[in-house]
Amino acid sequence: MRLFIALDIPAEAAAYIADVQKRLKQDVTADRWQSLANLHLTLHFLGEVDESLVPAICEDMDIVGAIIQPFTLRVGNFGVFPNALHPRVLWLGLRGQLSPLNQLHLLLGRRFELHEGLSYDRKRYRPHITMARGPHRSGDELALLDWNERYLAQEPPQWKARHFHLYRSELLPEGAVHTMIHTSTFDKDHSKKQALPE
Repeated sequence: MRLFIALDIPAEAAAYIADVQKRLKQDVTADRWQSLANLHLTLHFLGEVDESLVPAICEDMDIVGAIIQPFTLRVGNFGVFPNALHPRVLWLGLRGQLSPLNQLHLLLGRRFELHEGLSYDRKRYRPHITMARGPHRSGDELALLDWNERYLAQEPPQWKARHFHLYRSELLPEGAVHTMIHTSTFDKDHSKKQALPE
């Protein structure tokens, strides 16, 4: 199973991001524009995972989610990987309460280390929403500061993150299909199972 863990991005913010991407296409070309149909904020990409590990991953998510309070995010500024001179990925960053977001990523990683055979990306977490791969302008650097001024709202949509999800990703000829497998709720004690009626 090809799995990843992510936060959903609500409809209002997704529509804002799609509008930014549409206007940006007038100013820059790209090898591939990111489809925004399955928009989410990735926490961990786990890749191919043995199905037997799924219950443990879900338990890890519940344990970590229980100690994180809901937090507020909003769309941030443009950025690129690895740098503006040699851009491979053009993205939008995040603003708002980033400390709990980073803590969530870190604690999940520590839990995943307990499971033999489970791999995950150990690089420093840079939360972002991919807009395009292989962006380029004829002979020019990408005008990130200019785009921040021209294409981004002073007050972009913000939202409260209350849940995060485990997704299965299937790569089909018509594109990736993501199926939600499990949801964990922030600040919820999952150990208190509802008693069955006698």
